[in-house]
Amino acid sequence: MDLQKVYVGQDNTAVLVCPHCGNSKTADARKYRDRKRPLKVRCTCGSTFSVSLEFRRAYRKETTLVGHYCKLPGCRNWEEMVVKNISPSGLGFTALTPHDLTGGCLVRVRFRLDDAKRSEIEKDVVVKEVKQDHVGCKFTAPLQFSQADKALGFYLMP
Repeated sequence: MDLQKVYVGQDNTAVLVCPHCGNSKTADARKYRDRKRPLKVRCTCGSTFSVSLEFRRAYRKETTLVGHYCKLPGCRNWEEMVVKNISPSGLGFTALTPHDLTGGCLVRVRFRLDDAKRSEIEKDVVVKEVKQDHVGCKFTAPLQFSQADKALGFYLMP
């Protein structure tokens, strides 16, 4: 039984589609927000399937992009990182050296996309979460119309 990833809309509803018969049902997903395991769904046709509900507002692309980061203000020491995922609102990276980053820190990140142009991205982010060497960040400004932001927007298209 394959696991389906279903995105939950801003109205907290999810459209569940049976992979066997194609029937769909819109369901209220609010009560499943904190659920860690997949839901088991039974269709009216009798088949069952598993669904993982995704409450994120934006698509998050898994990556393995080598780059660097430095703490602001000043940005004196650039440290190595690997960008593990990117969305239109932020990114997650793994710090490759010991760090002292905490929630609320301002950081500048610099990395190259693995697109045809090897587009260089440099953005300021605020650290939202730190779990050992994994750092979750939010962009301090939304994507704009700069060449780099256009490249990142295109890169994130599913």
